[in-house]
This record gives sequence, C-alpha cells and structure tokens, in this order.
Amino acid sequence: MGNAIVKLNIATYAGEEYVVEVPCEKEDVEELIIANAWKKLKEDEGGSLPYGHRSAKILKRVD
Repeated sequence: MGNAIVKLNIATYAGEEYVVEVPCEKEDVEELIIANAWKKLKEDEGGSLPYGHRSAKILKRVD
C-alpha cells in the first residue's frame, strides 16, 4: 500500500487550493484516488466545502 498526493482546486472568489495525501493501492485508478481525496478534504474541513467549479490532479504516487 502506498500514498498519493493530490492537489484539489475549488474555483471560488478566493481560489481555494488544497493538497491532500491519501492512501492508495498500486492498481487504483485515478478517479478512485481523486474521489478519496475529496472525501478526506471534506472530513478535514468539518463536513462541508465551498461552492465552485472543482478540479483535481494527482501530483505524485508513492508505492
């Protein structure tokens, strides 16, 4: 089991930008890793996130 570092962006007026590290398996697809990153961010931020267009990019995977 490894980790992935994911950069998450929410296009608000302030331009919210987050970097989250989530556990992942070597064979996990990008969509699953990104979904887990959004879930972790939501939990870390107290259960809600600001409105705005969302984008995500996997910066690094460490196996």
